[in-house]
Amino acid sequence: MSRRTKIVATAGPACDPPEVLDAALRAGIDVVRVNFSHGAPDEHLARVARFREAAKRVGKFVAIMADLPGPKLRVKMAAARELKVGDDVWFSMSREPAHDGDLVITEPEMLLDVRPGQRMLLDDGRLQLEAGKPNGGRLQARVVVGGTLSPNKGLNLPDTLLSLPALTQRDYESIAVAAKAGVDWVAVSFVRGAEAAHEVRGACRAAGLDVPVLAKVERPEAVGRVGAIVAAFDAIMVARGDLGVELPLERVPNVQKTLIAAARAAGKPVITATDMLDSMRNNPRPTRAEASDVANAIFDGTDAVMLSGETAVGSYPVEAVACMHRIAVETEAYIQQARQARQTVYDPTADGIDGSITLSACGLADEVGATAIVTPTLSGRTARIAARYRPWARVVAVAPTDAVLQRLALVWGITPVRMTPVPAGGDRMATAVKDAFAAGTVKPGERVVVLAGHPIAGGPRFPTVRVVRVGDEGAAVEP
Repeated sequence: MSRRTKIVATAGPACDPPEVLDAALRAGIDVVRVNFSHGAPDEHLARVARFREAAKRVGKFVAIMADLPGPKLRVKMAAARELKVGDDVWFSMSREPAHDGDLVITEPEMLLDVRPGQRMLLDDGRLQLEAGKPNGGRLQARVVVGGTLSPNKGLNLPDTLLSLPALTQRDYESIAVAAKAGVDWVAVSFVRGAEAAHEVRGACRAAGLDVPVLAKVERPEAVGRVGAIVAAFDAIMVARGDLGVELPLERVPNVQKTLIAAARAAGKPVITATDMLDSMRNNPRPTRAEASDVANAIFDGTDAVMLSGETAVGSYPVEAVACMHRIAVETEAYIQQARQARQTVYDPTADGIDGSITLSACGLADEVGATAIVTPTLSGRTARIAARYRPWARVVAVAPTDAVLQRLALVWGITPVRMTPVPAGGDRMATAVKDAFAAGTVKPGERVVVLAGHPIAGGPRFPTVRVVRVGDEGAAVEP
């Protein structure tokens, strides 16, 4: 059984050697996440170039996702520091320490929003402080839960309503680098509302980058506005790292299900991320709990599951990808048997006539025993709508450009295939079947459903569904 759930892997030194890179792609990477919170522009450009070259060597379409740093608050320190319970800690409210020993953060103006008694969480909540009053350009805080604070660790303010900009200066600089690298997706950190989508798209266009944008949901206010955020963005990420710090930990599983369901209902891709196989940074096998975590995200209906430190800096990057692949395949086999994915029904009229025809095509594929739904597409929209209904027939998207095929690498169940040029008046549906055959995604004798909005190249838009059998050399013959 082929895998439908996509695997996102974070780029980093662990995957830089060409032999590791090739092996990780073969093991199952579909989307490469480049984390712009770490590293210099030259590193990012070189890493993207290496992945593009490796994808060509391996022979697959892989999406590159630029993950913008966002207004992530980090403590700038030269060395680790011990914080003891009851100690008073002072934060400078400017970019330089007001006094010796003051802690300086990346966006010090955010401290103006903090009120006395609010929590200040460091290092993903491992250390907890209680805010006091500002005084002389400094903010006092008392240590409630102590420990060692290492340089560049994050600061979360879960009780504070922050007046953060949608994009920081670092984000604009990162978008310029992402445009130069030619990425396929842009992920926006710490999204708080739908209005961020307009600003991000404008910044991307200004840099010459026209790609889909993804909202990382990791703030409490974003959870409450998920409907509007899903509608405004092209995809979302359930970013459980900061989400688990900003929200009570026990709420995160329910929030995960809510966010995935909202994205599914809208037909938008959703990634589930953070600590999925975290123990594989240092071990060749994950824990049972981690394997269950990946499986449960797939049961929830996620389009993709993500690896972070496992592939960026871990000791077993290839093994982590291969393990995630095996978990996904096994989980999907169970879902197919139980038909759990059919229990949720979405309103096809939300996508107009295309939604109704696509839903019918997915049902038709089941009824006639089709092994694939082949969709010739210019933008990828028809294939994305088909994936929304989670058909068990493979969704083969045949498109004419690398940009569309690489973006579709993120979407559940889609196999991207290059479309050969179709002359004016030519049959795009028959050509798509031949292209799918040439790519090895359909075989002679298989029955397939072909779905197209524009069946004739250069002709009018007449949404069309055909049932054909794959003949010799990929010809579409009577079913």
